[in-house]
Amino acid sequence: MPQRRGTLPISDAEVLGCPDTYARGVPYDCLDRLRAKTPVVWLDGRLADEPGSWAVLRYDDVRRALSRPELFTPVPYDALHGPMYADDRADGHTDGHTDGHADGGEPEDAAMLIDMEPPARAMLSRVTGTTADFIRDVLAEMPETMRNTLAGGVYALLRNPDQYARLRAAKLSAAQGQGEALLDSAVEEMLRWWTPVLHVRRLVRRNTVMGGVPLLAGEQVSLWLTAANHDEAAFAQPTRFLPDRFLEGTVRHLSFGQGTRACLGARLARVHLRAMINAIVERSGRLELAGEPVPVRSIARHGFERLPVRWANGPA
Repeated sequence: MPQRRGTLPISDAEVLGCPDTYARGVPYDCLDRLRAKTPVVWLDGRLADEPGSWAVLRYDDVRRALSRPELFTPVPYDALHGPMYADDRADGHTDGHTDGHADGGEPEDAAMLIDMEPPARAMLSRVTGTTADFIRDVLAEMPETMRNTLAGGVYALLRNPDQYARLRAAKLSAAQGQGEALLDSAVEEMLRWWTPVLHVRRLVRRNTVMGGVPLLAGEQVSLWLTAANHDEAAFAQPTRFLPDRFLEGTVRHLSFGQGTRACLGARLARVHLRAMINAIVERSGRLELAGEPVPVRSIARHGFERLPVRWANGPA
């Protein structure tokens, strides 16, 4: 914490800033406690070997900061640059972030390489009745943020088989328009519920106040998109995956940022995620977990090292 504040981080803040925490999943309980008690809290960065920053955790505060680039300027953030797989390097593919944007967007040259009519069914055919790793067997050629986005959406179905069945029933029903609308809403809910980029960094351009905390010019803030997307003041029952949440009357999630610095890859991500979920709910049988998922050890990237799955016979 800056010397002007004087005190050491509270325990929840230390947990939030430790990469080992995320090897077990995002600590939503920690985020909830901090947001309720200290919605702007100092993370000293020592456990993640990075500069300290003020973590902003409330939806309204995060949205405000994202909407004011003249006050909160994007800064490069290496923690978003995920590792390339060996096959990616051999084939000349990038991870989608080497020259990317600090707010989690794909660079334009990488975005141009992503098909706007994604071969989701062909990719999904790599999963058979035996175990497959959804990350390396199905999504290996995808840029890393796209891998994390697609895997997170699929994981939402795997963790919520009742909603999986609901999407399938809606897709196969006679009321196709309603089914398509529900699928569109489900895609937005997957992006909110999972939030592929946990937080983004901004540089404070001039002295201001956020959440009652004075911020000085030259300090950094980390805008926790996942905390904002799970803020119960903005989203009712935020921990639940509810495919119909975005059919009407709810605020926008912040997974792609906000305003002029919104993610350039947002449309691509939506197209690919929708195609993948559509292919899953149309296919006979059901996709299910075939082992314990292994989350990425990262305080910024939300994804899996491994996500073992298989197709099972019978209805979803």
